[in-house]
This record gives sequence, C-alpha cells and structure tokens, in this order.
Amino acid sequence: MESSNNLGLLKKDQIAVIIGLSPDCSREVRQRLLDLGFVRGSEITVQTISPLRNPVAYSIHDTLISLRNEDARNVLIELKATV
Repeated sequence: MESSNNLGLLKKDQIAVIIGLSPDCSREVRQRLLDLGFVRGSEITVQTISPLRNPVAYSIHDTLISLRNEDARNVLIELKATV
C-alpha cells in the first residue's frame, strides 16, 4: 500500500511513514514539528482521537504527541500498512 497523504487523514488502524513537511507550513510550525520529532522516515500511528476529533494523539518515537488537525495537515505521510 503506497500513497502520499497528510497526517490529518491517517486513520486509527493505519501505520504511516513521514515523508516530509508541507512547503506551505509556516516557519514556526515547521520548527515546532521538527523539534517534536516529526522528521522524514519516522513511523507514526494514531493513538487516540478526542471526542470532537481535534486534537488527535499520535504515537511517534515511542512518545504520544497531540496535534491539532490544522498542524497535522502540514505533515506529509506515506501509508505503510493497515493493522
């Protein structure tokens, strides 16, 4: 399974690999995402979705990080598998 999407589209039963950050991402958000470990090649899954579906908690580098949907859309991913 290979297709390119953004992190905001990742579903709870899917595993993805980060392929980069959107060129439309602001400098501040880009730096924040990089500081949090959203770097190319990292494997990421959805861990928890809040009742209103925003924010969403992602598992990356054995750490849970919650992102608002507007920030998650800046992370470009490639689907790896569905569990």
